[in-house]
Amino acid sequence: MAYIHLDGVSKQYGSVWAVDRVNMAIEKHEFVSLLGPSGSGKTTLLRIIAGLERPTTGRVLIDGEDVTELPPHKRGVAMVFQEFLLFPHRTVYENLAFPLRMLKLPKGEIEARVEWVVGILALRGLEKRYPNQLSGGQQQRVALGRGLVGRPKVLLLDEPLANLDRELRQEMEVEIRKHQTDLGIPFIYVTHNQEEALSMSDRIAVVRGGRIEDFASRTDIYDRPKTAFIAQFVGRSNRFTGTAATAGGTISLSGDGVRIETATRPGIADGERVAAYVKNEKVRLRPASAGGAGAANTLAATVRYVILRGAYAEYVLGWSGGELVASRPRSEAEFTEGAEVVACWDAADVDLFPAPEDGR
Repeated sequence: MAYIHLDGVSKQYGSVWAVDRVNMAIEKHEFVSLLGPSGSGKTTLLRIIAGLERPTTGRVLIDGEDVTELPPHKRGVAMVFQEFLLFPHRTVYENLAFPLRMLKLPKGEIEARVEWVVGILALRGLEKRYPNQLSGGQQQRVALGRGLVGRPKVLLLDEPLANLDRELRQEMEVEIRKHQTDLGIPFIYVTHNQEEALSMSDRIAVVRGGRIEDFASRTDIYDRPKTAFIAQFVGRSNRFTGTAATAGGTISLSGDGVRIETATRPGIADGERVAAYVKNEKVRLRPASAGGAGAANTLAATVRYVILRGAYAEYVLGWSGGELVASRPRSEAEFTEGAEVVACWDAADVDLFPAPEDGR
């Protein structure tokens, strides 16, 4: 059996199912992210694992034990929140020692555990400082340390980096992943930030409407989306709609003024209304003078805006069907605003799904 097992877990508030029949199996050494938009149910799911919410139906098992009815402090879990929640009038040492004193551990054990956390989180020399004397990253390390000092079976993290600036957030992503690997315990991380989920996770559970759209490796979630929602939510994609025509092992999508071809996909019927997604970085550009516009998976466009994003340039293109975005390395030939170009992509880079009923 998996180290953590959610068996048909649901949570109902009035007439709303915040979590709806979730089944998940998480192994002991995994870093798992619950990724989804606000209100999708991911934090409720985390709180159910923590014991802060009781499921309406289903069971939670940790290390082979049914903990559904156990309170948080008897589950062997710890939780790190978005707010640091440090005691402002206590030093770093006192903040770290506090949960151990609540457990009435011997003084020597408390000192040993705090020393261990101070060492692994690079907090040495800061033990006598107060939270207002620390940087944001240092405060986050203390908050993380307070979760780890009890040596939990599982660490749960609820958007702990949301209040940090981008550079510091990226540094902490590396640190958190390193600590999870070194400790060898499962981390379950809630976020709406796909970059965080993709940078740290072994597997990602995409949550929507209280349900799991897919639970797979980060590469599968990004490169092989299972649903139209995932294709649209994870990564930045261009979307085309039209009617499918199936023949000879390929599907041709005619609509939006462009012809898209890709391999046949299960569940796509001839004449069906479909949506095709092509990630921004899969769109290549060449000068219009090179020709080729009008072939499958190509279109003629004009560069409207150029947005620099470090080593990449993001080209916002205007074409007869609206706008298209191409993200290209700046080491390639650069195009200026107003340039006439041909945008193209490979058939293998098209993710095709039945068009959502809501039209999005």
